[in-house]
Amino acid sequence: MRKLLLWLAMVIAMVALILGGTAAFLYSRTGEKDLPQEATTFGDTALTPNGWDWTIPVLGDKVSKHYQSPTNLTVQKLGTFTDTAPQLVLPDWVTRAEVTITAPDGTAWTGDASTCNTYTYAANGDYQIIVKAYHQENEPPADAQGWYAYRAGYTMSMAPTVTLSSDRAAQGSVVALYLTGILDGEPSLETDLGTVWFRRTAGGYMGYIPITYNAEGGDHTLQLTCGSLTRGLTLTVTNTQHKTVELPAEEDVGGAEEYRNAIWPLYTNSTGQKLWNGLFVAPSSSAIAVHYGDIQMRDGQRSGQSTGLTYSAPDNETITAPQSGTVVLADTLTLTGGTVVIDHGCGVKSYLFGLKTVTAQRGQTIEAGSPVGTAGTDHDLIFELRIGSKSVDPEPAMAGRSGLQYRESE
Repeated sequence: MRKLLLWLAMVIAMVALILGGTAAFLYSRTGEKDLPQEATTFGDTALTPNGWDWTIPVLGDKVSKHYQSPTNLTVQKLGTFTDTAPQLVLPDWVTRAEVTITAPDGTAWTGDASTCNTYTYAANGDYQIIVKAYHQENEPPADAQGWYAYRAGYTMSMAPTVTLSSDRAAQGSVVALYLTGILDGEPSLETDLGTVWFRRTAGGYMGYIPITYNAEGGDHTLQLTCGSLTRGLTLTVTNTQHKTVELPAEEDVGGAEEYRNAIWPLYTNSTGQKLWNGLFVAPSSSAIAVHYGDIQMRDGQRSGQSTGLTYSAPDNETITAPQSGTVVLADTLTLTGGTVVIDHGCGVKSYLFGLKTVTAQRGQTIEAGSPVGTAGTDHDLIFELRIGSKSVDPEPAMAGRSGLQYRESE
């Protein structure tokens, strides 16, 4: 028995020696190279850590190695930004971040990893950014856990810039106006072409100018105001040659006042957010019978011009949303039958007329291609795209050639 106990003691000692040696070896091989190496960048410049606190597992959660350096007041100089606002890019190892930006007047803005690039610069001058980037996981750690701290100073010197997606535009098109730089107010645009809504972007504002089918050809003056900024621009409208289509005579079914009461108030209300994304899609898979701007003749007399697309939709065809948005009208009107209006934001709305049944509901959030109803035979299926009260041609938006797709990711 004594020999057995002695043998067991020797085995235990040997195992302990091996484990101890392994732990010592692993401990000696663990170093700063095991800390996260991918840099945090700001304005395309790698930030230098000015403090850190990391724990590196050596043997699971039993043995670990600690690296620490207290934060200090050293400020990394990043220089001057004159063209675009600097963006903070966090590497993949960051699980959360704390961000503070201090403006020249001493006011501080705080955010996190999801909001770090939403800061709006209200003035030129000297700024400071402090970032604390963490790697922390709830599971038992298999890699380094801790944080790096960064402190950097930089100067903003950005003059406002105004860019049109095009300075020449055909009737029926949309022109985007992109405003960037240090801005001390919210923009407004005075123009005879129609009401322009602006949305916030990372670097400023984006607005959308409608050029409807009967906009006067030639030069149009745009007067932009944004705080202390005033800027005059010129946009040239070119005439579009529209074809003439002969249509059957229409029976007067009434309902004009009902239509005005339901539709016209929608022209002046819209969410300020951009809800569409990418190409608009046709609400029907059928052929287009009447294109935007076509001159309509009935009984040999001109009856007007098309303000949308008319589809040769068969009875009971499922009609879908041209883009994402919020349904602001879903009803049946005497003049237009089943009617669905979708607000895509920034004044942009889709109007679908002539449905036999309406399945969409007012207030519903809807995605592009989602069913909104079915086509019938009592009314023509018509798709109008409007900014405010002004109709524009939906086909460029469906082809990706519209100002609605200009620098869309910003």
